[in-house]
Amino acid sequence: MKTDLLYAWRTLRRTPLFTTVAILCLALGIGANTAIFSLLDQVMFRPLPVRAPEGLVLLDAPGPNVGAFYGPRAISYPMYRAIRDGNQAFSGVLARYPVPLNLQQDGQAESVPGEIVSGNYFEVLGVRAALGRTLLPSDDVQRNAHPVVVLSFDLWMRRFGGDPHIVGRTLRVNGAGMTVVGVAEPGFAGVETARRAGLFVPMMMKTAITPTWDGMDDSRAMWLNAMARLKPGVSREQAFASLQPLFKAILEREAAEMPMRVPQRFLEQFRARRLEVLDGGRGVGPVRDQAGRPLVILMAMAGLVLLIACANVANLLMARAAARQKEIAIRLSLGARRTQIVRQLLVESVLLAVCGGGAGLAAASWTADLLARLLPEQLAEGGVGTAPDGRVLLFGLLLSLATGLVFGLLPALQSTRPDLAPALKDQVSGARSAWGALRTRRALVAAQVALSLLLLFGSGLFLRSLENLRAIHPGFQSANLLTFNVDAALAGYSPERARQIYDQMTAAIRSLPGVIQVS
Repeated sequence: MKTDLLYAWRTLRRTPLFTTVAILCLALGIGANTAIFSLLDQVMFRPLPVRAPEGLVLLDAPGPNVGAFYGPRAISYPMYRAIRDGNQAFSGVLARYPVPLNLQQDGQAESVPGEIVSGNYFEVLGVRAALGRTLLPSDDVQRNAHPVVVLSFDLWMRRFGGDPHIVGRTLRVNGAGMTVVGVAEPGFAGVETARRAGLFVPMMMKTAITPTWDGMDDSRAMWLNAMARLKPGVSREQAFASLQPLFKAILEREAAEMPMRVPQRFLEQFRARRLEVLDGGRGVGPVRDQAGRPLVILMAMAGLVLLIACANVANLLMARAAARQKEIAIRLSLGARRTQIVRQLLVESVLLAVCGGGAGLAAASWTADLLARLLPEQLAEGGVGTAPDGRVLLFGLLLSLATGLVFGLLPALQSTRPDLAPALKDQVSGARSAWGALRTRRALVAAQVALSLLLLFGSGLFLRSLENLRAIHPGFQSANLLTFNVDAALAGYSPERARQIYDQMTAAIRSLPGVIQVS
């Protein structure tokens, strides 16, 4: 194999123009696929950095309901408690709610994504503490009696410089004093895709964290995400079957407590709901549904680009093989086995693909930056990175090897079947072999043209759709319009004081040069 590799390297060096064109073609296809995979992997495929993520499930109760919804796949806190205390399929059931938190420390305030979590949150996930301890069930017993908080490792390093004495310090979170009890292990930042939580607060402190609304005892307020860990030996299907009687009893109780008259048909649909047990190993992903399908479509289009590149390089290899027929014929006549020559040619193809993959990885880093700008804003703010990591590098390597085999196998088989006598006399090969090679190359060209037309038409329709969307008037003048969010309640201000602050801010912004109106 080492000899084949050295010979392939010398052979490619002797034809710099062919080698450069082939590497550039492959770099385009492999780079595009690698760049899109780096985003697709983080949004769709990457498991949570927790213990045994394959044992986690996400609970969902879709269907008609009466009440307020505060996010997808949400249930009420009373429903969570009933499932947590009455199930037989889970070793633990956790609850969490994402909330923006105002962190005040040393005279500086910062908005930090956070999670209000049940006391068994870290226990169920199997996440340990890098410093101090995590939250415990004893931190989630009595309302407003557990002012403690756990920091994420990233926030601890960024905001506090990895201070080893952070445990025991008091921070102001949404205006409430919270004592730091620990720092979560590196890599863990919550269970939501593309949202990196920095603070974790006990569920029983919710009224202090969200002073404008409670919802803890309201069975019609759907705001919690519930995740659970399956008991050993219990499958998702078994868990689903065992939960339905419990869920049926919960629905009957809620139907009897509805404060208003509702149509009988609605009640029938309400009672017919089922508690779904979904895969939870990749976390809660409200952004996944929004960005996943566009990324899959982009991946399919990039795959077509790679197929076109493979067909192009295969055509180049077959044309190059025609010029090497005498060399191959001499090797065959001297006793070389056909399998040895095929292996040698495949080594050349794989070496080309690896070089193209290396160039593609270099191009993928800035291509992924361009793609990230097209994704929903939540992904950009949620720490979806564009730098290739180990998984992306492995994908690029495997894709390069597979590409080398795909575009190299047919030319290798075709070029190792020459007519020996004409080839050794520098004559044109026999009509049969020449016609076979020509037919193969024509088929490859036809495939390239067909795939190119498919991509061109698809891209044209896509651009036309974007242009139509841009032409839709939103119903208001959107030029030179800036928006931002401020919530004084998160800093602990009363409603009366918050209104005063908003009035002062409105007056101050209105007085800025160039500002026409403020709302």
